[in-house]
Amino acid sequence: MWDVEAARKAGLRTVAVPTGGAFSQAELEHAGAVAVYQDCDELLRSGFPAGL
Repeated sequence: MWDVEAARKAGLRTVAVPTGGAFSQAELEHAGAVAVYQDCDELLRSGFPAGL
C-alpha cells in the first residue's frame, strides 16, 4: 500500500494485485490505486496495460 501512496504523491497512476492478504481492495483504492486485480490472471485478462 505504501508504494501506491508514494506513486500517487508523485503523480503516477498505479494498479495493484494484492498478495499476502495484508491490504483489502478498498484500502488499496483509498491509497490511490486506479484499479485492483485479485490476481495476475485477472490483470492480464483485463487487457492491461491497454486502456489505462
